[in-house]
Amino acid sequence: AQPAAGASGLPVGLVAPHVSPDDAPLSRLTRAGVTATLERAAALLRPGIDWASSGVLEHRGAGKRALPSGDVWLQQGHAWSAPADAERLRDAGLPPGTPALWHARAAWLRPARLVAAQLAHPCIALRLGAAVEHLQRDAQRGEWAVHGRGRAVLARAPLVVLSAGFDTRALLANIGDATLPLHALRGQVAWGALDRLDSRARAALPPFPVNGHGSLISGVPGDDGSPLWCMGSTFVRGVTDRTPNDAEHSANWDKLHRLLPPAATALRTAWPQTQRWAAVRCTLPDRLPAVGPVDSARWPGLHVLTALGARGLTLSVLCGEVLAAGLHGEPWPLERALAAALRASRFAPVCAKGDPQSP
Repeated sequence: AQPAAGASGLPVGLVAPHVSPDDAPLSRLTRAGVTATLERAAALLRPGIDWASSGVLEHRGAGKRALPSGDVWLQQGHAWSAPADAERLRDAGLPPGTPALWHARAAWLRPARLVAAQLAHPCIALRLGAAVEHLQRDAQRGEWAVHGRGRAVLARAPLVVLSAGFDTRALLANIGDATLPLHALRGQVAWGALDRLDSRARAALPPFPVNGHGSLISGVPGDDGSPLWCMGSTFVRGVTDRTPNDAEHSANWDKLHRLLPPAATALRTAWPQTQRWAAVRCTLPDRLPAVGPVDSARWPGLHVLTALGARGLTLSVLCGEVLAAGLHGEPWPLERALAAALRASRFAPVCAKGDPQSP
């Protein structure tokens, strides 16, 4: 019915790098993704209203690993993520010596604003309220037909890109054996108006976003301009229901206690009355997105951009650029090995060799 009505309807989210001891592909991918997203935000959005280059403190509790060691990390990643200093720990309400990183090149961003700004491009024709139920390729015409209810043809084109999150799986299943092993990943957040808290509670919330096991973002303008706070998210696999529930609300409350105990104390009175929001993301077994042709040999012109998991804001702009580069034969916007790791065709039974859109 409207843009960003799915998982992009989150009140606010984070754009932040992933850190791993061996600087794994996901870590390098997220740094490229942060760069692409923040460049897009700077070009299209209003700073301080739609997004802010705030930096993010990562509270690295149980299960989190240390920074990578060695010269490579110092040369490429240290400007992105470094041990948090005493001042930032204090501002977050965490005791001295708490294991934490400061991600200098990180930001908060309102997803729906980014979606709306990108859709405002003059070359985009947006059609809403069109439920796609089936895709069919016409080999003679060399194009795809997109069918809605009652098999009505909604559109025809030689190229179709499925970017419907977990619903991409069902659309692929209707084609035949073109499929991806997508898994549903439900998430729920809690949020509320900052001006409904007393002055002591507001002062206890950190002046910058904090993530770790969940995240807390405070002071972001809401749709009416009033500042809000947002905490989450849960990660429930295999569930597609989008109805907020008490169990995940309680789980977020437990996460907040582990992430930022002073903030949990500050929000104790407000928590039972907070707003709740839930949606469904999706992932693949290797935790990387799927971008590009599913199987060029059997399904020419069929592309996907999906499986962004919980890093949609960090990776979506970059993945769009990877898709465009493959379609137009342009230079890859990231290192070649990472572009290759995103190929949707990696899950095809027999990957088509010599695909001009494959890195």
